[in-house]
Amino acid sequence: MLKTAQRVDFVGQNSFAKEPSEFGPVLRSTPHRSASGLYLPVAIEPASLGPVTWQWRVDRLQPSADIRNLSREDFGATIFFIFGEPSLFNKDVPTLAYTWTATPVANGTILRSLRYQSLRYIQLRGGADVGAWEQEERDLVADYKRIFKRTPPALRYVAVFNDNDQTGEPVSARFGTIVSKR
Repeated sequence: MLKTAQRVDFVGQNSFAKEPSEFGPVLRSTPHRSASGLYLPVAIEPASLGPVTWQWRVDRLQPSADIRNLSREDFGATIFFIFGEPSLFNKDVPTLAYTWTATPVANGTILRSLRYQSLRYIQLRGGADVGAWEQEERDLVADYKRIFKRTPPALRYVAVFNDNDQTGEPVSARFGTIVSKR
């Protein structure tokens, strides 16, 4: 993603670096009172979108972060699947965001974004998983249908993101390759 994705800095700039791991090269993102992501354009129709897998690891997690509160809305790691083309006039497009946060909710909890009506967070990991590589597999089409009650349009972007601009607490995450199995 470092070579082909578009960097988006919302506040300040995260440090991004490629590192070796037992899974091959991975991306490390470290915020510095910042909020940044890497957005990769894709064009995948739902019929071609199989189960999606990835590995990720959060080495430090902001203990006071809570994505249910805008003043503490920081993410240890998030992977966004954006189903639409955001624009200046329409920033709110259907998006699934799989998160790793300190928000005190059960893994698997679906939360509505406080910023965008069509953004849903699915918390997959929390504080108990810090320091370990985790393997995920998600059926994006099934998740989309369950959450939005309709068939998804084409997947337009995949993005990795983390931040600490709200809490200022240290965080660091690593993201492995994101792969569709179809």
